[in-house]
Amino acid sequence: MSSCVLSKYVTVVIMSCSIISPTSFAAHMMGAAPTIYSSSINWDDENQKTNLLQTVPKWNNDIVHMVFSAYLTPEYFGLPIKMQSTQYTIQFLNAFWGPLRNPFNKYPRPAKAFVFLDRSIPSNTQSNYDYYIAPLIQNATDGKYYIFDKNQRQPINLNTWISQLRNSHDKKVTVRFNVCTEYGSLPTDSCTETSYQSEVKSFSHMNEPHQFKPELNKMIPSAKRDFNTDWKAYIHKPQPTLFNDNDSILDGSVMWNNQSARNLLLNSVISWPNYKTIKDNFEKLRNISYFKEKDNMKFLRRISWLYPDDGCWTRASAVIRDLFGPLKNFANDFPRPSKIFVFGNLCVNTTNNSDGYVAWWYHTAPIVKDEQTKQIYILDPAVDPSMPLTIETWIKMISANTDVCAQKSAHVQQFNICNGYGSGPLNKCDDTYQSETFSILYQPNFQYEERQRQIELGRDVDTVLGDMPPWLHSQY
Repeated sequence: MSSCVLSKYVTVVIMSCSIISPTSFAAHMMGAAPTIYSSSINWDDENQKTNLLQTVPKWNNDIVHMVFSAYLTPEYFGLPIKMQSTQYTIQFLNAFWGPLRNPFNKYPRPAKAFVFLDRSIPSNTQSNYDYYIAPLIQNATDGKYYIFDKNQRQPINLNTWISQLRNSHDKKVTVRFNVCTEYGSLPTDSCTETSYQSEVKSFSHMNEPHQFKPELNKMIPSAKRDFNTDWKAYIHKPQPTLFNDNDSILDGSVMWNNQSARNLLLNSVISWPNYKTIKDNFEKLRNISYFKEKDNMKFLRRISWLYPDDGCWTRASAVIRDLFGPLKNFANDFPRPSKIFVFGNLCVNTTNNSDGYVAWWYHTAPIVKDEQTKQIYILDPAVDPSMPLTIETWIKMISANTDVCAQKSAHVQQFNICNGYGSGPLNKCDDTYQSETFSILYQPNFQYEERQRQIELGRDVDTVLGDMPPWLHSQY
C-alpha cells in the first residue's frame, strides 16, 4: 500500500491511508458478501450516516480520555510501536479487547471508522480510492463521535477529521464512509464475515500456517512424547546465537521436589480475588467460541480443549493473550494469568484419545492464585473441563500412575512460572508480544485435529464442538 501525500496546511495526521483500485474490489466482491467498501455510504447522506453511527459503542468522557492516553503509549504494555498506521490501529483494538463478546472486557470494543475518498477520475479511466481507518467511539457526555489519532494530543471530532481529509484533496472528491464493529480490517474484507484470526494476521505479517514454520518450530516444539521415551530426549535447543545460556523458560526451571525453590516461584503467580471468581472465569474461558472455521464461517469454535495430544502452548496463549490482553491491560476486569510450565515423563488419562491417554515431555497452562486462601489453581480444561484444579491435583493428573498411565512411571521433574509473553519452553519468559501473537495463530491447526479426533471417537462432531461439549453431558 502506498502512502497518501497530504497538504502541508492540514493539521491532522491521518491514521491510515492507502490507494485502492476498484477493479480489486470487484474481483473480491464476485460471489462474496458485501465488503466494507461496497457497503459504504456517501458521507453527505445524513439519514444513512445517522443509522450507521448508531452502531458505535459509547463511553463516558473520563474513559474516552483514559483509553486515548493508553492508545498513545503502546510501549508501556510491551506492544510494538513502529508499525504502519493501519496495523497500529488494528493491533490496538485486537490487543486490548480481543474477540467480540469477550466476557472479561470492562468497556465495549471501539468501532473502526473507514473513510474512502473518490478522486473523481472520469469513469473510462481506472479510478483510485484513498482510504483511511481509525478507532471510533461515541462520548456519552456530549453525544459526539471521536476518532483516535496517535499524532494528536486528544481525541479528534469525527466531523473535523472528515473535513480535514476532504480539504486535503481535490474539492470534487466524493467522501464515502463506513463503520465496522467486527473483525473486518481492509476495504476488501466483509465486516461481519472476516474471522478473528484474519484480524490478527492483518497486523502480525503472518500468513495462515498449514504447518509449523521452521523458525517458530524451534521456539515452540511439539509437546508429544513417546510413551517409552524419556523427556530429556526431546530437548533440541535452537542455535546458540538465538539464546543466551539459562535464558529460556526450560533453562530457568527448578526441580519440582525442591520445596524452597518451588515456593519462591509460586509466590510470583498472579492473584484473582477468590475461588468463586476463579471458577466463574474458568467456565467463561472454557466456553467462549470465537474462532471461525475456514470451511464454515458461521460455525464458531472454542479453544481446542478436546485435542489434548499437543498444542498446550497455543491453548494457554489463546486464553491469556486473547481474553486478558497485554501486560497491564486497562480494558480488562482481571490481570492476565501466569503460565506454568512443567517438564518430565508426563502422562494423563483422558477420554479424548482412543488410547485412553496422552504423553508429553512438557505441558503448560494458565495458573492463578486465590487471594483469600492463597491456594493455587490451574485453568486447564484439556486435562479436566469440569473445574479449576488445585496445583496439587493437577500435578497428580498429568503425571498419573493409574489406568493406562500406570504402565510406566510418570513424574514431574522440573517446572517454571512465567509472567511474560513467552509461549513455549524454549522461549524467554520476557519474549515479545509478537511471539505470543504468532502462537495463537496456530489454534486453527489444532482445531482441525480436534475435529478429526471427534470423528475418530464416534462423536456427533458439530454437537460436541458446538453447543453441547462433553462437559455438559451427564456421562462426562
